[in-house]
Amino acid sequence: MPREPAARHRDRAPEPVRIPRRVARGARTSELVASSIRSQIARGELRPGDRFPTEDELMEVFGIARSTLREALRILESEGLVTVLRGRHGGPRVTRPTVEHIARMFALLLQMEGVPMNDLYAARAAIEPWLARMFAENHTPEALADFRAAVDAAAAAAHAEDGAAFGDAAALVHDKLFEHAGNASMALFARLLSEVVSEFYRRSGQVAGSTERKRAVRSYRKFCRLVEARDADAAEAHWRLQMSHTAKAFLEHPVELFPEPGR
Repeated sequence: MPREPAARHRDRAPEPVRIPRRVARGARTSELVASSIRSQIARGELRPGDRFPTEDELMEVFGIARSTLREALRILESEGLVTVLRGRHGGPRVTRPTVEHIARMFALLLQMEGVPMNDLYAARAAIEPWLARMFAENHTPEALADFRAAVDAAAAAAHAEDGAAFGDAAALVHDKLFEHAGNASMALFARLLSEVVSEFYRRSGQVAGSTERKRAVRSYRKFCRLVEARDADAAEAHWRLQMSHTAKAFLEHPVELFPEPGR
């Protein structure tokens, strides 16, 4: 049956999605319930924005107690798969985990293992130049224009001597490279590494100086020319060189994004 036009129910609460399957009872029923819902989200049966049925309905569907249901929802909320909204049309909704959310968990593991920053840079240096090659080989005019727009934003921040804005703009330049390289899984991993490094510099107060910012913009511009010429070898080599010039203070310092309170 076709859906009503959006205008007809703009002021109505979204229809709750149905979760028809029960789960086998076990010692950790909350984990099993969370696993059932998680698998439906992964397969697209539940989509970001979908509203769950009421607690009473979910308790009946799964055959569980309210405390068990709430524990299952807390598990999913900690994974970025569910958010609980307040108010008249509140309740649990399906959400999509962000790279930032995943990066926090990744950074926590790195910090627990005592991984140094140069370890992350080595991983980035193994991935990003390859993505630069893919971008040069496979880009469309629209993709190059999108990348150039990010470079223009970085140039504007550098011209304005705004270090914080330049940091954000430079991160976007990397994101656009990943987005348009043509390999989704490698791009996601590169974004994850990049986010951890960017957050480290934000928290440590490390901001590129004026000379470094201007050099980076010149490097981005040259990379654009190499991409436009579809010179994949040169683009890959240039991006590797670009990364070697990244500020190297604290490279031996361990990843530390979760300091003691008050530090």
